[in-house]
Amino acid sequence: MTTERPDSAPHYWYGSDSEAARQRGVAVLEAMRTFRSAETAMRRRSEVSMGMGENDLAAMRYLLRAHEQGKAVGPKELAQYLGITSASITVLLDRLEKQGHLHREPSPFDRRALIVVPTVPTDEVKAATLGDVRRELLEVVDRLSPEEASVVIGFLAELRDAVDQIDSHVVEHDERR
Repeated sequence: MTTERPDSAPHYWYGSDSEAARQRGVAVLEAMRTFRSAETAMRRRSEVSMGMGENDLAAMRYLLRAHEQGKAVGPKELAQYLGITSASITVLLDRLEKQGHLHREPSPFDRRALIVVPTVPTDEVKAATLGDVRRELLEVVDRLSPEEASVVIGFLAELRDAVDQIDSHVVEHDERR
């Protein structure tokens, strides 16, 4: 039996050379966790207010970003991004098309294939929600100096790359089935 209290137990998943650096790392990652929780709650509220499910919103965000970048997206690519089956993507696309959020058209690259084209929302709140650029969030970001913004962007990009590598072998193994 250990006499160590749970709140003083080492966070074994946070490796660091010094106690101060470990505490800083724990504080940063805990702040990110609480932010993600708040963001998840915001997304759920948006789903309810827009009458769209999580996959619907994720699909629309992906399609709008691709559209802004001039990229064509097919149903298969979208299904892979969302991690759903081809049957599920068909149901999702049918629903979003019926609601007027997107339409399908022949691919300019392969006449046998289709691409999915989002209908760009005109309502400011819907546009902000789907585009992930809410005025309230921009107001916080606008207070960063260019140097601070650069540090945050670099940090999040590195963190994203690290997260993308975690358990990636599991997905690669599943795709080979």
